[in-house]
Amino acid sequence: MELNKIIKRGNSNDIELPFFKKANQALLAALLWMVIILLLTGLPGNSFPKVSKWMDVFQPDKLIHIAMFFPFAWFWQSYLALINTPKKRAVLIVIFSGIVYASLTEVLQYYIFIGRNANIPDAIADIIGVIFGVIAFSIIFKNASKK
Repeated sequence: MELNKIIKRGNSNDIELPFFKKANQALLAALLWMVIILLLTGLPGNSFPKVSKWMDVFQPDKLIHIAMFFPFAWFWQSYLALINTPKKRAVLIVIFSGIVYASLTEVLQYYIFIGRNANIPDAIADIIGVIFGVIAFSIIFKNASKK
């Protein structure tokens, strides 16, 4: 569906997404989600339930990483659309920010968080989650921001 059918164009206060009516709502959601990601990645590894050895093949934690960073991208894309950021610029900003934030969480796990270790495959899963979020937003809202 095209976002132009859902939103009213004009200044940023006139744009309305199905989940957010104003840019500050999307910004708040994005920032809160970043805090949630930080808290979850900072929890000691023994805080999470153990999975059976056969699950090691599928590595369900990678799906969790993808699922954590999908909303990160969605919320930031929403905010950038609501402040009329050009679509290509918004995509680049979100992907770059996602890479930086995913890397930051892994660095924090290595140096700061107790009972956690940095893991490149986790960072890759985070980035995949960001890319999936950007793609999903772009597909659903083809004209979410000016081209």
